[in-house]
Amino acid sequence: MAIKLWDIEISGIDKEKSFWQRLPDLAANKPLVLYGMGDGADKLLNQLAVRQLEPAGIFASDEFVRGQSFAGMPVLTYAEAKQCFGDMIVLVCFGTEQPEVLANINQIASEQELYAPHLPLFGNTLADEAFWQQNRQRLAAAAEVWADAASRAVYINYLYYMWTGRVDFLQSVTSSRADAWRLLNLQSDEIYLDLGAYDGDTVLEFADFASGSWRQIWALEPDSKNFAKLQARLAELLNCFTLPLAIYQHSGDLVFSGQAGRNSALLQNDVQNTRQARAKKQYVVQGISLDDLQRDYLEAAPTFIKMDVEGAEEWALLGGRQVLAGARPKLSVAAYHRTEDIFTLPLLIKQLNPDYRLYLRHHPYIPGWETNIYAV
Repeated sequence: MAIKLWDIEISGIDKEKSFWQRLPDLAANKPLVLYGMGDGADKLLNQLAVRQLEPAGIFASDEFVRGQSFAGMPVLTYAEAKQCFGDMIVLVCFGTEQPEVLANINQIASEQELYAPHLPLFGNTLADEAFWQQNRQRLAAAAEVWADAASRAVYINYLYYMWTGRVDFLQSVTSSRADAWRLLNLQSDEIYLDLGAYDGDTVLEFADFASGSWRQIWALEPDSKNFAKLQARLAELLNCFTLPLAIYQHSGDLVFSGQAGRNSALLQNDVQNTRQARAKKQYVVQGISLDDLQRDYLEAAPTFIKMDVEGAEEWALLGGRQVLAGARPKLSVAAYHRTEDIFTLPLLIKQLNPDYRLYLRHHPYIPGWETNIYAV
């Protein structure tokens, strides 16, 4: 059931137990069965182990089963899981935006008690009782920054989702990416920065919504394999420049975890870490701050910046104090990599430039990924 938001105070969220506090009771009543494999399943298994709980089994979408095993358990199809366990608690532990997979999750949710527990992509902070108590004031402060009712609805539903693990809170406030592009109101002379450009997919999305007209595009991607794909994919795009750099709070060498995928990410960085990384022959990349990027590369101030930098969004914003305070470019900032991002990032943007109007949108995705801040 969707919350009728703003009739309800945020302080009411923790009047019921969080998902993590309820988990032992759920396990006592029905078998816990994981849906999906990979990093998300590993993280969830770790959380179960902390609570001295074990899953009864695991299943995957039919095309991914193929006689596999995971964490010592045979990977079943959903049909086989129903035969084995009957009525169960299904815990979704992967992310998807694919319409057919989302439809499959909804179908399973109509038959079983289903949760998609919020597990941060980076950091270890869970949306539990301690998180709520420690951050209550900042959570409440962030509720006041949004420029429209739709954003406030997304914000509180997102918090309810993190607290409960229930996907219906996300689904009730999901909107298309086209809705966000309308907020950004692109002009024909945009200077667009794509920070964390991966293989160029979001650059091409920008080019499509910009109707083929812009002044310059600058795409940054520090992962070497991703960067090669980026260059090849954007080779025919006019006035488009690619740089193998990582955006950060300051310029210099950075320790980087390159996975040749969307989850390539900066590690916690300082001089000692980069020295140790070199000694271990780990991946060190060149980082640059947004302010230095404008000074050293751009002919004019950027007009639109997209930041999806795998948990480094706060650092990226801090490195752009001058750009954000002066030029006030439009922003698209991922707000879902760290549990704290949902309040830390909007408050920081308003601190860096109080004139920004902030919007929050959740695009089709389970779990709460693709929840983005749009600043104009």
